[in-house]
Amino acid sequence: LLGTIYGANDNASGVAGVLEIARVMKEREFSPSSTIMFIAFAAEEVGLYGSKDFAADPNGYSSRIRFMLNFDMIACENSTDPANWFVNIMDYDNSHKLRTEAEAMVDPKYTLLESFTDNTSHNYSDSYSFFLYGYKALFFFSGDADPNYHTLNDIAANYNFEYCAEIVKVSCALAADKNWVPGN
Repeated sequence: LLGTIYGANDNASGVAGVLEIARVMKEREFSPSSTIMFIAFAAEEVGLYGSKDFAADPNGYSSRIRFMLNFDMIACENSTDPANWFVNIMDYDNSHKLRTEAEAMVDPKYTLLESFTDNTSHNYSDSYSFFLYGYKALFFFSGDADPNYHTLNDIAANYNFEYCAEIVKVSCALAADKNWVPGN
């Protein structure tokens, strides 16, 4: 067991997604119309403490937060056939239009995914904290239930990172589209 790292899906996959979008935007020299903050919050599992703290007092950014994109457990896909890949895009009462815009990014020019919305668990991740403080938020989550959730089997070998990359593509396309400056 020594040397094994657990938490590959919950939630290293989400952190990897955030870092990948930042890497791609930097590599492409993307100059957004708004500031984009890339944040990995702590203490989600014990009460959303990190995101609640930030959303309650975002260091002077409260009037400038347009929306929040959340990635949690985005690497569990049991099918190896991309034709069977789905992403759950959860929303909140104030972000249905943003979800519709994200669904528009689930298009063959951006990704191999299909999308659906099942908001059953939308209050269990960091996006919920932002909703509670009035911000628009989306929560991207794997389409398949994770049999390794909170077990010692939550290791990279048990996940589909090609699928994870497809979710990141959708999110990156949405973030870029919402922050596009003509001539960029």
